[in-house]
Amino acid sequence: MAKQTDYDLLIVGAGMAGCLLAYAVLKLSPSLNVVLLDDNPEGLNKGVHPGFDARSIALSAGSCDLLDELGLWAELKGSAQAIEDIHISDRGFFGALDLPRNHASTKYKNQAFGFVIELQDVGLLLDKHLSQYKQLTRLYNTHLLAIEKQAQQVVCQLGDGKTLTARLCVAADGAKSLTRELLAIPSQLFDYDCSAIIANVCASKAHLNKAFERFTKFGPIALLPLSNNRYSLVWSVENGDIDRLAKLEAHDFLAELQQAFGYRAGIFTDVGKRDIYPLKLMQTEKPVTHRGLCIGNAAHSLHPVMGQGFNLGMRDLYVLAVLISQVENKQEIGGFTMLNQYWLARYNDHKNTIALTDSMVRIFSNTSWPFILGRNIALQAMSCAPSLSADIVKQAKGQFNLFNREQQR
Repeated sequence: MAKQTDYDLLIVGAGMAGCLLAYAVLKLSPSLNVVLLDDNPEGLNKGVHPGFDARSIALSAGSCDLLDELGLWAELKGSAQAIEDIHISDRGFFGALDLPRNHASTKYKNQAFGFVIELQDVGLLLDKHLSQYKQLTRLYNTHLLAIEKQAQQVVCQLGDGKTLTARLCVAADGAKSLTRELLAIPSQLFDYDCSAIIANVCASKAHLNKAFERFTKFGPIALLPLSNNRYSLVWSVENGDIDRLAKLEAHDFLAELQQAFGYRAGIFTDVGKRDIYPLKLMQTEKPVTHRGLCIGNAAHSLHPVMGQGFNLGMRDLYVLAVLISQVENKQEIGGFTMLNQYWLARYNDHKNTIALTDSMVRIFSNTSWPFILGRNIALQAMSCAPSLSADIVKQAKGQFNLFNREQQR
């Protein structure tokens, strides 16, 4: 017989999703024993974990609400940059749409769509809070070798030769999750044949808290407002051209960006470090199995259009933490009833958000004239009749009733 369960919850992956889940669970259920496992070096506060590098991330208003409920938003808001307006355009064509924060179709008047935060700031804050929980064990520089599912627990063999047990194993180790494979949760992968260049850029015009989403045949060019009048750039480029652009001198890179994006943000004057990420859609039909589940990018890795990926994962981890806090007996953690409740609460949101982002990429990258004409007419129609863009505004703000399946449709 296996020994008594070591932990109530094992989380694999100490990036944004994993650390936030650990914090949310301990915040709502401080009596539980949680272990956070990661194969990267120790030290969030030293900035060495790749999940908390110099990149930025867009938080929807709904995600900010959840962080506020967890007691984190007050400390993050001071370094966050609001997104109060969004401009959408189709490069080379007439379609354009402005979505102001006081959009007539939303009940959340005069409220920002969300905020842009830098991952380094989040890493420092989470490290500070997690260090206060003595019932949290953090294991770095180690990885899972095997998972054995038993009736009341999972038995996990680690790369350093140790074995530990847990009532529930959560994969939060990204799109290429090894834990997902060990849990035998199948996934599907679609390659968009494009990559994203991620960088911070400066422009001559004040951004005035406006974000831009400009569609090209290879995907969107997104500019998200940052502090000190900077933008976080996400530029979708065909794979055959990515190496050339990444190696350009700064002034040549900015000239090509200017040509691709135009002058809506003014003249681009400076660019920071450039990183490249292949753009693929990875999804799990059902990210739940016996005593295990996937959250965040381990369950769904989306195209960055509309900035939906992390916000979907934020809703995953919040719902899971709440359901864990509601169990009457620790033995119920990771059981069929709890995991079934989780998937019933998350199914519609997964399906709708993935379908929306994927369809946006496909529709706006299609070079067929019927598609071009149709999408530009649609953009102009929504510009003239704001009620037509209500669903886009609702998705962008991400303020759903997470435990009401009907409201997520």
